[in-house]
Amino acid sequence: MEKTVFSPLSRQALYADNKQWKQFLSIFLLAVGVGFTVVGTIFFFAYNWDELPNFVKLGIVEVLLAVSVLLATFTRWNKLVKQILLTGATFLIGTLFAVFGQIYQTGADAYDLFLGWTLFTILWAVAIRFAPLWLTFIGLLCTTIWLYNIQIANANSWEMTLLANAVTWICAMATIITEWMSAKGHLNRNNRWLVSLLSLATIIHTSFLLMMAICKENTILSVPLISTVLLFSVGLWYGWKIKKLFYLAIIPFASLMILLTTFISQSDLGDILFYGGIIVITGTTLLIYIILHLKKQWYGTEA
Repeated sequence: MEKTVFSPLSRQALYADNKQWKQFLSIFLLAVGVGFTVVGTIFFFAYNWDELPNFVKLGIVEVLLAVSVLLATFTRWNKLVKQILLTGATFLIGTLFAVFGQIYQTGADAYDLFLGWTLFTILWAVAIRFAPLWLTFIGLLCTTIWLYNIQIANANSWEMTLLANAVTWICAMATIITEWMSAKGHLNRNNRWLVSLLSLATIIHTSFLLMMAICKENTILSVPLISTVLLFSVGLWYGWKIKKLFYLAIIPFASLMILLTTFISQSDLGDILFYGGIIVITGTTLLIYIILHLKKQWYGTEA
């Protein structure tokens, strides 16, 4: 009897059936509905700001926040519905902070708002264990650090460099934890997107910091360079170990962009078009050839 070989790129793995489509559409439409409600609330305030009394401004947000929490706590709705409601309520917390700051002109910096928003989000993120909410928390934490860097830290200082690289390592640690949870079976297969998104954010952020340090004068290059070398080496090793083409494709491409940035920053205008074109065409062609070769070797599939 011929043995069936499972391939992660098989037709069954690539295409969803009717049940999966219905489940996706129900979750997608619910998430879009909650998202539009939150966005509509924000635009409602922006358009009617001058006409609304302060009591009404705060009252509308607080009522929506209370209703969301009560529905998620005291109803017997599906767990996923409750998780989406609390994720939407998280954005209402940020809206409430912003409305309060605008009404009373507290004079707080933007990073103060995001810091408070982050602190109020972490309890819900831990309690309901919902991937989009964890992503929201990580995004708020990174935004808080960046806003502090822009508004408070001294330009081109060690403080600014270390804080900016801290964002990279926050994303990297989140990637490592979610990869470990996925490998141990603690992460739902439907949430694999979170691992890909966090790893992509890590690679983009560390590449951005290194390219910015290369292009700007009087900036500290050593810290982003060490971070990039360490993270890219670990990413390539792990991608090769578990045969994951995502890491083996995106990290060399990011390295190619860093190499191109270095060349552009050190070259005259006349050389950029010719030699820069050669670097991009040669690098991407070689990368595509290697990825297709590995894909055929590991999964037995063509392009």
